[in-house]
Amino acid sequence: MAPIRDDFGAVRPIRRLNRLTQALLAIGLAIFVNFLAALPEFRLRHDLTADRRHSLAPESADTVKAAGHRSPVGIGRNKGWVKAVVLTTSGSEPALMLRNRLYRLLDAYVVESSRPGAAWFSVETVGGGRNAPLLSEIAARHGPPDASIALILTCGSRAKYITTRELITSKGGFRGEEAVTSALIEVTEDKPAICYVTRGHGELGVEDASPARGMSLLSRQLRSRNFEVKQLDIAMIAEIPRDAAMVLIAGPLTPFSAAENARLRNYLYERNGRVLALLDPGREHGLESTLTEWAIFTPDSELQEPDPSRRATDGDIVLKRLEDKPHPLTKVLKEQDLPLIAGRIRPAKFDEGSAPDSTLGVWQLVFSSDGAWGQADQNRRPAKFDPNRDQAGPVCVAAAAERATGIRKGIGGAGGRLVVIGTSEIAANLRLNRAGNRAFMTQCAAWLTDRDRAISLPAKTEGEFQLNATAADFWALAIRFACIPLGVLALGLAVSVWRRRS
Repeated sequence: MAPIRDDFGAVRPIRRLNRLTQALLAIGLAIFVNFLAALPEFRLRHDLTADRRHSLAPESADTVKAAGHRSPVGIGRNKGWVKAVVLTTSGSEPALMLRNRLYRLLDAYVVESSRPGAAWFSVETVGGGRNAPLLSEIAARHGPPDASIALILTCGSRAKYITTRELITSKGGFRGEEAVTSALIEVTEDKPAICYVTRGHGELGVEDASPARGMSLLSRQLRSRNFEVKQLDIAMIAEIPRDAAMVLIAGPLTPFSAAENARLRNYLYERNGRVLALLDPGREHGLESTLTEWAIFTPDSELQEPDPSRRATDGDIVLKRLEDKPHPLTKVLKEQDLPLIAGRIRPAKFDEGSAPDSTLGVWQLVFSSDGAWGQADQNRRPAKFDPNRDQAGPVCVAAAAERATGIRKGIGGAGGRLVVIGTSEIAANLRLNRAGNRAFMTQCAAWLTDRDRAISLPAKTEGEFQLNATAADFWALAIRFACIPLGVLALGLAVSVWRRRS
């Protein structure tokens, strides 16, 4: 019988296997915990800041909750119902800082959308070679995003492009939550708003892709914002359709008849209708009787702008002056400091000779410079101001009216609304994407259809800290932090040497 060995040779392999198993289990546990932490439904967030700067505002949380009720029902069906696509085309330091703040904000939306179940809000990144198919799909459906776009929110066939200027205030504050929540309301609307575009008077073509007389780009923008665009010949119907959310009159070349005027007046006054009229200079539109009831006057004259600083390089007029009183229609232009650009423009202003009406409110929105004038004789060359016939500047070229009467009176909602702009060129394909034309046109459609429910949230600022220290200060700090580890190391070495010698 072999003697029993008094050593641990047989135990050592088992101990090594035990340690290896523990290491593998620890690594697996860490990976599994991190995997669960990456899932929105397993996240638990607590904002410990006094001003709740890392949490969504109650208005945003309610918006996310309401949108979740409209999301598809069923396991896996609502995943990625709303996508937030972050564009990484710019690699500058300010752009990187903005994207970092945007990612943190969007993560809060993802977590908030997962509270009832699976998260229906997802975040994607495109640009720099990443997600090229997704970017191509968005560009094909909604138009290619330009360099100013920082974020795109998509939901089904709808999309909202958010520019960098919409995310940052003029003082550097971050208002991304206001922009994202407003866009979320817009893209998750249940029922589309029907926009009827008049025809039969030589108006801009809804699906026409021609630069000067086509409106296909605006039609696509409206459809992306949950509008259904249809054509309407008012002369062939007895009344404006009951499902009309708004009527768009885009640059008529021939005048409307008295019967058509009567139908428009009935729609505006009796049914609280919404009309957007784009009227060009040198053309008889025949809408005088309708506009008179709404205290808006559009004299047949053409704006002359002698100031070179108010002209674009191609000669177009640049309209920078807005009304002093705040109005939802000009909010987007003021916040982003965007002008309107058009070639030929006619005045559209408040009718000072109209009868007083306590139920009617009229706003003059966009003006020319002080040195401009409205020239009555459009064929007079050279253009020269005639004080006896022409309108002196500043000339108002866009006006809005709202009447608190009709079936909505006393219900808290607004009555009929009418917006008149003295040019159709801002809606044509050639100029729609220039300056603030597209933003203004889409804002007009949103205001007319009561879809301008952009919430107002205060901009959040992150705390900024600056460390001022000399080289001597850094050395002193390094020595203080190194004392304890060095002391422990010295003590351990001393104990090790003493044990070996003893």
